[in-house]
Amino acid sequence: MEGVLSKVNADRDVFNGLGKIYPADASVKIIAEQIEGVSCYWFTPDSFDENKVVIYLHGGMFVLGSIETYRAMISHFASAFSARVLFIEYALAPEKPFPNGINDILKVYRKIIGQYPDANITLMGDSAGGALGATLVKKAAEEKLQMPSGVVFLSPWVYLRGNTGSYETRKKLDPILTKEKLMEYAGYYVADNWTEADSGQFTFSSFPPLLILVGSNEILFDDSKLFYEKIQSLQPNTEMKEYENQVHGWPLIDIKSDAAKDAIINMEKFIGKTSG
Repeated sequence: MEGVLSKVNADRDVFNGLGKIYPADASVKIIAEQIEGVSCYWFTPDSFDENKVVIYLHGGMFVLGSIETYRAMISHFASAFSARVLFIEYALAPEKPFPNGINDILKVYRKIIGQYPDANITLMGDSAGGALGATLVKKAAEEKLQMPSGVVFLSPWVYLRGNTGSYETRKKLDPILTKEKLMEYAGYYVADNWTEADSGQFTFSSFPPLLILVGSNEILFDDSKLFYEKIQSLQPNTEMKEYENQVHGWPLIDIKSDAAKDAIINMEKFIGKTSG
């Protein structure tokens, strides 16, 4: 484990460095709060709709990611959405594998829906946050909890076994992700709990309105396509938008790119529509 942690911590440092590529939106206040023992951060813009709350589940292959990585991007999202955004620093593998992370998220979600019973809550996640978001929807249905008013996935990683076609068909297009790395980190997260942890294997009887945004150059492209097709049969308000020549999680890399600006506009419209 010591050797694994040494490598993981080096990767965490690199991933956290992505949060320094561009500055945060200075107009957005960021306040830390412990919710049910979980470190969380509220992003509050100068002007926001009291009836809208966005819960954000970050990516990082279940192993990486923190407020340091995401502070800048989420601040711009909060400003654009005119909504408070709650960022959850859930437990990470390999120190705390499944179900620690989703248990943290569930504890926070239960608290928020109890604290804001009249709010329209949008669940949002990128990469591994997509798998965690799908798992949260499944758990919420099982517990008969209030469902999110809408779900937004950005470059989601949903099928954790790495058995979708785009791992091969888009392999040469993706400069960021490799199947080997994803499977290594999936192993740290899942341990021996594939049935419960692999969101790609879940069946749903219903699902909230869903928006999926994905880059055309991602080896995870088919995760978006297949999950979109699965949910579209259950939920008529299901959308997927492909961004030509974009890579995994492109707004994290350049918030001012045309593709990032368009993604933000589409997310804002969807949140407004499903929170109305």
